[in-house]
Amino acid sequence: MKKMDKDVIYVPLQGRIGNQLFQYAIARRIQIEKGKNAKIIMDDSDVLRCKWENSLAYYNLPNVEYVHDSITKKTFVFSHQAILRNIYKVLTKYMNYKSKFAFEKKIQFFINKLGVALCENGYIDFDLDYSKPIYLEGYFQSEKYFKNYYFDIKNIITDNFHDQLNEYPEIDKIRRRNTVCISVKIEHNVGNSIFSVCGIDYWKKAIEYIMKNVENPLFFICSDNVSYVLDNLIDTNKYDYVVQDKNSPVFLSLAAMAECKHFIIGNTTFGWWAQYLSEFENKMVIAPSKWMAIDMPIDIYQNNWILIEV
Repeated sequence: MKKMDKDVIYVPLQGRIGNQLFQYAIARRIQIEKGKNAKIIMDDSDVLRCKWENSLAYYNLPNVEYVHDSITKKTFVFSHQAILRNIYKVLTKYMNYKSKFAFEKKIQFFINKLGVALCENGYIDFDLDYSKPIYLEGYFQSEKYFKNYYFDIKNIITDNFHDQLNEYPEIDKIRRRNTVCISVKIEHNVGNSIFSVCGIDYWKKAIEYIMKNVENPLFFICSDNVSYVLDNLIDTNKYDYVVQDKNSPVFLSLAAMAECKHFIIGNTTFGWWAQYLSEFENKMVIAPSKWMAIDMPIDIYQNNWILIEV
């Protein structure tokens, strides 16, 4: 059986575009640190099985290959890593989030020496052995994983779509005005109570804060249910607004969101990336004081955010 090159970084992709970008960002950091020959292999089989989209495929990501079935089952070098991963899944199956995080911290030193990093939630510092192929599994939702590579990652994500972005509806107005991106996830949270932290009061308080602190704002509403937002969260007779173009692909809407100067985000990684990619020097980012409705490891907040109690 063919031995996998030591310069490979293998990532079983999870979630939608926001989660996928976090997973790419940590892989990109390792790719840079490993050297120019390092290749990222994104296994999108789980994403496709869930009938989601591999949004990373739209980006021109350097030295990235997509596979659609688990190469860990077919490649000799990854066999011990796959075994480690399977043992981890069995041992943590019935653990709560905090217990699982504590277990991940405890085993990290050992598994790092074998080229493996596992972290479902929160932030765990790691010291991977780059002489080995790397196996990354988790959501890695913390800027700390890739902070030193901000401009490299931002340019890769945003530089592909300049021509398309110039054709995005209302983009000139979005760029010209004091535009505030409101990122609201409605449909994807239905039926999952752990994500239900942002009630109507949160959005109204956030908008009130913007009205007091931003001159003549334009609200750019980005949501999986724009009609609900217009009917319940923002007074369309009182505020100036534009909405996400329903005919544009999600990666292009994200690029348009990043053109905004300020942000009101819910507990979504999509909104997180929009504000992160914005380079406006004096941007305000308003976020809920809790990311989840349960107690679990979180390291997604940034120091300059304005938090509203929920």
